[in-house]
Amino acid sequence: MTAPEHVPVAPEPADGTHPPAPLVSIVIPCYVATPKQAELLDETLHTVAAQTCGDYEIVVVDDGSPLDVGAITARHAGTVTLRQANGGSAVARNTGIRASRGRFFVFLDADDHLLPPALEAGLRAFAEHPECGFVIGKREEMTYEGAPVPWGVASLPSETWLYNILLGFDWYIIPPSSAMFRREAVAAVGGFRDPWGADDLDFYLRVARAYPAWCYEEPAVTRYRRYSASSSRDGERMLRSIRVVYERQWPLVRGDPEAEAAFHRGLSALTKIFVDCLAENFSDGIRARNWRRVLRTGLLFAGEKGRAALRRRS
Repeated sequence: MTAPEHVPVAPEPADGTHPPAPLVSIVIPCYVATPKQAELLDETLHTVAAQTCGDYEIVVVDDGSPLDVGAITARHAGTVTLRQANGGSAVARNTGIRASRGRFFVFLDADDHLLPPALEAGLRAFAEHPECGFVIGKREEMTYEGAPVPWGVASLPSETWLYNILLGFDWYIIPPSSAMFRREAVAAVGGFRDPWGADDLDFYLRVARAYPAWCYEEPAVTRYRRYSASSSRDGERMLRSIRVVYERQWPLVRGDPEAEAAFHRGLSALTKIFVDCLAENFSDGIRARNWRRVLRTGLLFAGEKGRAALRRRS
């Protein structure tokens, strides 16, 4: 189990020698390995520039990209670009948190869109609900190519305590830029931890256990790009990661019947999703003639199915 990295996030007080801290820090981790990924990052930064609220900073964290991220961000005024050795999105977000100065955070993926009213809507929700550690707006979705999709998205919860909802995987925060977080809440939980795959869920659970949230349906704040394949489709990595996340939660919910039920419901649902991904990974390995992957994922898939059969008999 990986211990949480300490993330100091308190901004320096204004002393006359530095510009005033912005209201919002937009942290964008990225790994740019292809011209298409470079194009999508540029597109994402253009959506930030269209915000109706201008009191923000952009911190792009280049997570060891093979291509020149600085050449992309240089076209966008006011963007701070940091480079680090490849460590994954959780490490990159923590790097961005440390370098930022805003009172609120938005964690924006490098291929999603921040819709024009996003920052203004989040700040208004915080002003109306100052007790909340985070606020969540509605998302739109698009295809990988950026086209509209024919389906709708699930309504947001009406509750303000989201811990059991998230633990039970009854609803989920997709994408990260749906939410805006108060700096104090991010500091209180120590930023992101890195179970390599489910770091978003791990972070949301810790914040939701400590703070109430407010969800609002209008306006939509972000547009999520749907992929046919992504890092979340790596069944082996995601199974390992979600089990780390849920192992951390069990001591907190033991003895609470409602929370225990949410724990088992969420772990079961996520396990099924990523066992199904193992079958997809097996087929992908055959098509690619990657026999090492075929053997590994085949053995894992058989083992998971055997475990499920034993559980049904017990």
